Amino acid sequence: MAEQILFNIIADVLTKLGSSSIQQIGSAFGVAKELTKLTKKLTTIKGVLVDAEKRQEESDAVKAWVRRLKDVVYDADDLLDDFATHQLQRGGVARQVSDFFSSSNQLVFRFKMSSKVKNIKEEVDEIVKEINLLKLVQGNIVQREVESSWRETHSFVLTSEIVGREENKEEIIKSLVSSDNQEILSMVAIVGIGGLGKTTLAQLVYNDEKVVQYFEPRIWVCVSDHFDVKSLVKKFLKEVCEQDVEWLELNGLKNLLHKKISQKRCLLVLDDVWNENPEKWDQLKSLLMVVGKGSKILVTTRHSKVASIMGINSPFFLEGLKDSLAWDLFSKIAFAEEPEKVHPKLVEMGKEIVNMCNGVPLVIKTLGAMLRLKTEESHWLSIKNNRNLLSLGAGNDNVLSVLKLSYNDLPIYLKQCFTYCALFLKDYKIEKNMLVQLWMAQGYIQPLDENVGHQYFEELLSRSLLEKFRNDAFNNILSCKMHDLMHDLAQSVVESEVLILEDDVKEIPKEVRHVSLFNSMNLKLKALRAKHIRTFLSIPIHGYKDDSIPNIYFSSFKCLRVLSLNGFKVKEVPKSLGKLSHLRYLDLSHNKFEVLPNSITRLKNLQTLKLIGCHVLKEMPKDMRQLINLRHWEYDGYLSMPCGIGKLTLLQSLPLFVVGNERGVGRLSELKGLNNLKGKLRIQKLENVRDAVDESDKANLREKKYIRMLALGWENRSAQSGRDAEKLMEGLHPPPSLEELRIGRYGGMGFPSWMRNGVLSQLKSLQLVDLSEVEYLGCSSEGPIFPCLENLFLIQMPKLKELWRRDTTHPPPSCPCLSHLQIQGCIVLASLELHSFPLLSKLEISGCPKLTSLLLPLSLDSPLSSLLIFECSDLASLNLHSYPLLSSLNISCCGELTSLLVPPSPLLSQFNISSCDKLASLELHSSLLSHLWIYDCPKLTSLLLPPSPRSELSILHCGDLAYLELPSLSQLCIEDCGHLASLKLSSSPLLSSLTISHCPELTTMQLSSLPCLKTLKLCNVRERVFRQLMLVTDSSLESLYMEGIHDMESLRRELLAHASTLQRLSITKCYGLATLPHWISSLTSLTELDIRDCKQIAERCRRETGEDWPQIAHIPEIYIKDGEE
Repeated sequence: MAEQILFNIIADVLTKLGSSSIQQIGSAFGVAKELTKLTKKLTTIKGVLVDAEKRQEESDAVKAWVRRLKDVVYDADDLLDDFATHQLQRGGVARQVSDFFSSSNQLVFRFKMSSKVKNIKEEVDEIVKEINLLKLVQGNIVQREVESSWRETHSFVLTSEIVGREENKEEIIKSLVSSDNQEILSMVAIVGIGGLGKTTLAQLVYNDEKVVQYFEPRIWVCVSDHFDVKSLVKKFLKEVCEQDVEWLELNGLKNLLHKKISQKRCLLVLDDVWNENPEKWDQLKSLLMVVGKGSKILVTTRHSKVASIMGINSPFFLEGLKDSLAWDLFSKIAFAEEPEKVHPKLVEMGKEIVNMCNGVPLVIKTLGAMLRLKTEESHWLSIKNNRNLLSLGAGNDNVLSVLKLSYNDLPIYLKQCFTYCALFLKDYKIEKNMLVQLWMAQGYIQPLDENVGHQYFEELLSRSLLEKFRNDAFNNILSCKMHDLMHDLAQSVVESEVLILEDDVKEIPKEVRHVSLFNSMNLKLKALRAKHIRTFLSIPIHGYKDDSIPNIYFSSFKCLRVLSLNGFKVKEVPKSLGKLSHLRYLDLSHNKFEVLPNSITRLKNLQTLKLIGCHVLKEMPKDMRQLINLRHWEYDGYLSMPCGIGKLTLLQSLPLFVVGNERGVGRLSELKGLNNLKGKLRIQKLENVRDAVDESDKANLREKKYIRMLALGWENRSAQSGRDAEKLMEGLHPPPSLEELRIGRYGGMGFPSWMRNGVLSQLKSLQLVDLSEVEYLGCSSEGPIFPCLENLFLIQMPKLKELWRRDTTHPPPSCPCLSHLQIQGCIVLASLELHSFPLLSKLEISGCPKLTSLLLPLSLDSPLSSLLIFECSDLASLNLHSYPLLSSLNISCCGELTSLLVPPSPLLSQFNISSCDKLASLELHSSLLSHLWIYDCPKLTSLLLPPSPRSELSILHCGDLAYLELPSLSQLCIEDCGHLASLKLSSSPLLSSLTISHCPELTTMQLSSLPCLKTLKLCNVRERVFRQLMLVTDSSLESLYMEGIHDMESLRRELLAHASTLQRLSITKCYGLATLPHWISSLTSLTELDIRDCKQIAERCRRETGEDWPQIAHIPEIYIKDGEE
């Protein structure tokens, strides 16, 4: 690790040595003089660290000296932590000194600690003596405070990812969806040095609408430098199925993969490929050759040799940004205001710096973020004259050297936080809160405050050292990841201190301090004996083979600050875990143990305890109150809270609080002193509250001002009267700053006073679920109830009559910011008036069978964009006013609906209507429709649609539909329309897929040329339908499926027109067809022939012996049922 991080560790040790508590303990143990001398020696050593760092690259002796120093400093830090922990366990210094000689254990501890102090001091003395021998000189390290540019804005992080790549994106998309390439599986490669934006470009392509519609499925896998075929197939399968595949061997994985991708047009993205072994690639490719024609693999790699080995002759070489785009990107990040308002000298130097970046976006972003808010010319000049920047362009090593400038610019405390991220695999999505908790456990965050940790996180984001990955509904950052070059940078700095365990690890080297484990299925736990490691982090794995961890291994982990056994399937937690006195972070999630031993309550330093997914856990420790430093307890089970949890006043995370009714468990009143709780709090089993008024008052929710989401839940409503439930709710007054409220299975009739008159002025989301007695949300006279509410969910409220109790003298209360309303399972709701929701954009109504009146917002500029109505059986009419932003309309199971007025909506692209038994006509006017689905409307006789050349239309189970005239389409499916006799299809130059099934009366077809038809499926129709279609289908057809065409006696020469294009031919249950024509051998492009339930043909096509076998023997894949294949 760099000298500045070592400097920080020494500084931390010196701070501890100077604290009054350590000095008192030193005096009590008789080691005060030794500690004073140790302080002086470490101060001397700290002064020569700058020189030592410079010289260790060229001097093995200095490098060995730094390594020895690092070991002894870590030992000193552990020793001081032992002192502090002992003080906690003994109940403070005063008590410790007073009863020092009262216990033989104290004498043993004193001797042990004195011996350790002596050994450390002697080692430090030797290190100090070598300073002169090595001729190390004094120097200063300048420590800077973090410049809080993170407070400005982060919008540049997202926009900068797509600067100047639109043309590149379109060119790659064109090559992917091109119909020119008829190979089963072809490949496209993006090649370029690290930092150019290959992954970002691939993501833009992957998520483009044209690509989404063209390929199914799409699979994204980050490969990196570990190209293992079995692991890659597992990653593929995790993208396309929910099945646990960890235990499958390669043959089982292959079979499952084939089921998921066989004959499908797939897109597989292999990101960051390094493999140069052709055998491995050939092995993977052979597993993928079952895909359908037109499938593609998109590869990103830094090396053209990789593309060559994969058989990609003309890769796409990604170049740097053009000068103007590069400057726009840099100036947007580097300057807090417009460049014209900045000192001209900085602008001039900035342009010179950008010119030397060779258009590499990652370098531009990183340097821009580093120089942001720096106004001294000297800073800019030092970057401009940096020799690594001057030589940028020769390769990735140079890019890494330039990126290290940003690392060097970090304050010391941020360096530790950044390099700790080397524990994670490339492209791993790191949870923000977990990362901050890990930093705190290592002592990187001072003072010990999560807010400081979040500031550190934001600063690393703003400097582009971390990348934002996922936000929540309120735009709060939930997770991040590291660019692969930033990961390389972090690993190059920490060198051998961080180890990611592989299956073949036999032991952990002494210099390793932090260990992580990812999906390592065969690791032998004896390899984990390493008393010096401070982190053992298991990132959730599946199916770890061991069921228990022997005590002996825990007892050797003396220095652990972080221990995660997430996903190990441990059945018994050893009591020896309580001996890990330095432990700050313990994750036992997703394990199988039934008892959490009381020994863990000896972990006085523990800050984070995670027990997520421990579904068989039956018993919590009885003395949880002893974990006095616990700040985060994450648990999602059903056990009642242990008694005394209210003593843990440092708690900030307690996502779940289960109220118990047994003896010795925590009551609701335990929440009284937990006013530091932040984020989410879910209180369950509120029926167990005995004294509603007293306990709710003591819970003191109003003072928990950092809570953002509160969920109040009952499990057994019958255990508490409705009146008591109302009293309890009245007392559970949340803080006014609450943003999200959920109430479930509440048995009261009315709502508390704090849910009225705008008390919760910051509330953005309200969810009411299974409220059995509530008839109204409130009264009209109450005015705005929730002035900031954006989302309202009313689910399973069987007595809800209307939203508001009517008052003729007042209009309904308004929710001026409401954008999303969902109403479900309100079985007596008859009228719904939504005029008071002017910003409503998404409306979902389902399971409201009595609803007869629906009054939508009347404003002509209403933002309504999505409407869903489901199982509203009494709704007879629906008048949709002109909603200019309406894009999605779904109506289903509205049995009385006879009239549906859909005025022109210019953005309407998706319309689904189904199970509307009385709907007779439908008229739509939007020319942007991309998806129209009509299902089970048996009385529908009239359908009028606008021309929409790129739309997909499906009409199923519309029995009374006799005549159908359709405009230009891209895909058409007509099924089970028993009375359909005539179909008129206007010119459809883009129609690519046509399915007609179970339309036995269809005889008349008026068709224009279909030049782009690729897929034709005909099932249970007359032969004349087949012949009419074949006459207008040009030589583009690739797949033909025929089933149940009983009056077809022979295949004439219609198919010959498609000899050069037809790839798949399927014939099923065509009983009149006795033989295949001899000219079928002329279909040279045919790769798959599938014949099922055609007994005569099956016999004639018997492999090797059938009369027609010579005509089909050239076809690669032949499937025949009702005969031998």
